[in-house]
Amino acid sequence: MSAIAVPVAVAPARRRPRLRAILWAVDVAVFLGALVAYASIPTGTPTAAGVAPPDGRVVVQQAAGGAVALVVSRPQTLQLLVAVHKQKGWFGLRVADTAQDGIAWASTAGAEGVPALSAVFGKATGSSVRIRWADGREQTVQTASDGVFLAVRTGSVRSLSLSMLNASGGIVREVAGP
Repeated sequence: MSAIAVPVAVAPARRRPRLRAILWAVDVAVFLGALVAYASIPTGTPTAAGVAPPDGRVVVQQAAGGAVALVVSRPQTLQLLVAVHKQKGWFGLRVADTAQDGIAWASTAGAEGVPALSAVFGKATGSSVRIRWADGREQTVQTASDGVFLAVRTGSVRSLSLSMLNASGGIVREVAGP
């Protein structure tokens, strides 16, 4: 007996390119979905006070120039933070520190979304504090229940003096500016 070889032509599988295209489209869709999910995760905090460190307590805050200045009480210091709202929430910038019973002068230069601000903060013995700025303006702020105060304004302005006032407006202590 002899065998006869008959050439058989097998049609190329058309499923393979179609399956590759489907898998490629699924991969692209999963990648884009993951990218959108990653981009939508907030990286800031939902509130300005949320920029305070976990061991800190926001004592006083004041809005100025599109930002919020906060004085945060920490175990051994008072910190001045500036919170700025951006697309993904509130972000904080640590500006200055002082001792729990100290007074500090600070400013920001005004760059990368943080406005130029001038501030005086600390702890006072009176019920209010009056700041005399170098441009002639005066600003009076009330102290918090523990004596902490914050005076902030837009722009770069030096303070000439700080007066701690009692409840009747009398000067308890006068401090020269830097």
